[in-house]
Amino acid sequence: MTDNATDTTAADNAEAQEAPKAPFLKVLKGNPTDAQVATLAVLFAGMANAAADTGPKGPRNQWGSLDERLQKPMSYNPGSFQNVQFY
Repeated sequence: MTDNATDTTAADNAEAQEAPKAPFLKVLKGNPTDAQVATLAVLFAGMANAAADTGPKGPRNQWGSLDERLQKPMSYNPGSFQNVQFY
């Protein structure tokens, strides 16, 4: 039983080592220096770390949500607001 478990683990490790990971950054244009690429890598790593460190968030603001725009409009009530002008 233990031989099968170690064989499976060894096979999984071999598959993980064979599959190459996608590059973190891909330069489409230009010829950046190593320092510029390192700066971008540090910037993105810092932003990802800052996003992960945020604490619990408060209630979400639902102002202007799509659900509100798709609701049936309220019925007309002539007594709800009286536009009275005195001359």
